[in-house]
Amino acid sequence: MKDWNTDGALESPNGITRDFVEAKLGSKYVVGRSLDFAASYEESGSSTPMFFILSPGVDPLKDVEKQGRKLGYTFDNRNLHNVSLGQGQEIVAEQALDLAGREGHWVILQNIHLVAKWLSTLEKKLEHHSEGSHPNFRVFISAEPAGSPEGHIIPQGILENSIKITNEPPTGMHANLHKALDNFNQDTLEMCARETEFKSILFALCYFHAVVAERRKFGPQGWNRSYPFNTGDLTISVNVLYNYLEANAKVPYDDLRYLFGEIMYGGHITDDWDRRLCRTYLEEFIKPEMMEGELFLAPGFPLPGNMDYNGYHTYIDDVLPAESPYLYGLHPNAEIGFLTQTSEKLFRTVLEMQPRDSSMGEGGGVTREEKVKATLDEILEKLPEEFNIIELMAKAEERGLHT
Repeated sequence: MKDWNTDGALESPNGITRDFVEAKLGSKYVVGRSLDFAASYEESGSSTPMFFILSPGVDPLKDVEKQGRKLGYTFDNRNLHNVSLGQGQEIVAEQALDLAGREGHWVILQNIHLVAKWLSTLEKKLEHHSEGSHPNFRVFISAEPAGSPEGHIIPQGILENSIKITNEPPTGMHANLHKALDNFNQDTLEMCARETEFKSILFALCYFHAVVAERRKFGPQGWNRSYPFNTGDLTISVNVLYNYLEANAKVPYDDLRYLFGEIMYGGHITDDWDRRLCRTYLEEFIKPEMMEGELFLAPGFPLPGNMDYNGYHTYIDDVLPAESPYLYGLHPNAEIGFLTQTSEKLFRTVLEMQPRDSSMGEGGGVTREEKVKATLDEILEKLPEEFNIIELMAKAEERGLHT
């Protein structure tokens, strides 16, 4: 289930697969950085909705709101409509679509998988508005993926006419930490007057967010229950951090830890031991020692000093140790179950992709197309010859049976 790399370090199946893909296809296929939503938006149109397939811990509709602000589509301007689908919201969504189609507004329809009976109506609405609507009209749809092939309920017409976008949650501390930092930019780092304290705590929060998000892969050894931590928790925490640093002469470490651990992230947590774990992380990551250069976020990974935005990304690439449970404060044995499950899933997927029938030729395989063609040929051979209608009608007339 595991392998050893050339340095003698233990490597997971994910790491082996990632190295293989990078060597054969290129590094762009293994780098889990943020998708450029603006580029995807350029491909959309009034007749081409954007369909977001939701993933745990990812809120793609924040990108929609951000792009809308750039182009003048906001809730305050009343030209951006956000409808969270559920009981009784279908009529609201239909009214929003009709208004947006006429006036050229944007409509966000969240969680359409919750209204299965209404989806046929939505399909007809989108088809109706695909012609003759305002050129600035846009529709953004989100839904969770079905748990099994039998659970698919989204109409084919919606899927075929939409731009499908999925933003899978990052895997591993390296990708998670980059992803957390990608929620901000250089302007964010410079917006607080107390720059050093703000940058240090912001980076520590990014590391904390990466830890709590990635611990779910360890199952019950990570969290007793699964919690929907998302990037909204991180961005709101940074806004709170900014307000408190601007309003206080000293860094209120206790207040910040309480707000982050009991309200922002703690608001998701329902288990007492998990809440205690969350508090413990914050006590280790956010404390006065971080301003003295004596804080290590993980073994071999000290908290960086005052850098610019690109400098922090480079620091992560250069200094962050290799992936291991140590980065999350766990014993190395904690990943045995996770790696076993990952290996089984990988091998099962590879096995399912193999040809199912090897009867044709020695050691050869039969593709799905060849198997379908063979079945069709077999059926055609069993079919009787076509009736000669003209001959049959002539015989019927001779016998006086023709009407």
